[in-house]
Amino acid sequence: MSNFVRTVCVSLGIFFFASSTVAQVFHRGFRMTNKRAKRVTIPFELQSNLIILPVRVNDGEELKFILDTGVRTAILTNGLYVEGVPQVNDRMITLMGAGNEGEVSAYVSNGISFALPEGIAADGNAMLVLKEDYLRLDSYLGTRVHGILGYEIFSRFIVEIDYLHQEVTLHKPDYFRPKRRYTRVPISVEDTKPYIDGVKLQINDSTSMRTKLMIDTGASHALMLNTASSDSIVVPEPNLSGYLGRGLSGDIFGYMARVSKMGIDDFELEEVVSSFPEEDAFLQNVRRRTGHHGNLGGSALKRFTVIFDYANETMYLRKNRNYRRAFDYNMSGIELITVGPLLETFLVSKVIKDSPAYKAGIQEGDMVLSVNGLRFPELNLGIFSTMMSKKPGRRVKMKIYRNGIIFKKRFRLERIL
Repeated sequence: MSNFVRTVCVSLGIFFFASSTVAQVFHRGFRMTNKRAKRVTIPFELQSNLIILPVRVNDGEELKFILDTGVRTAILTNGLYVEGVPQVNDRMITLMGAGNEGEVSAYVSNGISFALPEGIAADGNAMLVLKEDYLRLDSYLGTRVHGILGYEIFSRFIVEIDYLHQEVTLHKPDYFRPKRRYTRVPISVEDTKPYIDGVKLQINDSTSMRTKLMIDTGASHALMLNTASSDSIVVPEPNLSGYLGRGLSGDIFGYMARVSKMGIDDFELEEVVSSFPEEDAFLQNVRRRTGHHGNLGGSALKRFTVIFDYANETMYLRKNRNYRRAFDYNMSGIELITVGPLLETFLVSKVIKDSPAYKAGIQEGDMVLSVNGLRFPELNLGIFSTMMSKKPGRRVKMKIYRNGIIFKKRFRLERIL
């Protein structure tokens, strides 16, 4: 087993719990400002399988928020983004999420207003404001991300996510009628989060089981499984071990491997790239409370149009043209992060030992100037990830900067998982 790295976080760590204080936060909820409207459609940006929506907070400048089924209360990742937040009378609480650094701190700010395009608004809501930018989403996603929205949206509307056309449609529940071509899948909403039971997994040639998974639009991976939740969940061979990504409470370590098959109702996905994190105190707590085995993330969900109906504990699925697309994995062996005022500087944060990039002499800390002739702004982390996930044998040419010297590096992509 060799060290490896994910191209983005395993989960944003917003699959989290907090003290009972958060559960008592009052929400007035979102609404359509046009009372005659039955539905509204909002375009979104898809980055690393995450849904990013434009949001205005307290009538300020437009910010970017991730739409995350794993979040109970809206989160602002940095108080600098909204003038006057947090306020001096906002109370401090502690949160725990995925990661190895334990509890983190956040303020509870009340009386917050939100506005989304097409006349979606909320007044008098609460919001958690992280004391520090623990997630560092900008660096890992390569785009500015300021916060996360979750249950406040899903509890008020029937939410239709069209990953293919990158649109979210919010339906008023009284007017929603599911179309025949969608498959109805029962879910349960527990502690504000959606779960699906009976997901069929063939983990390897000899192990099959049914699992309960949290449906997590705030996770970039396809499937995360907790080995401590069942003796049947074992890390398949071959696998890679090491750093998986970053959660709310720090770095996450564990394994990556492919699960042979995953079945949801009549849908079946094959050779699913899956994460097997080391269990920490957070995962232990969540597993005891919900009895689930892991979560289903964006890399799997993006193969469908997904409709969430929390009130009737139902999810509707319709496969799109990505349904049969193979689950990809970075075949270069390097991970980049972005820094700088415009996120214009690409730094090598991890290199897998014996990977193509490692053999070519690329090192952690190198600055990447170009990849196959592309530079910023044409080059971004999404394009880089796509380029590094193409078929094996593809040539890659990089210019890197190290210690005042520019180097040219060449290698070919190879399957490492």
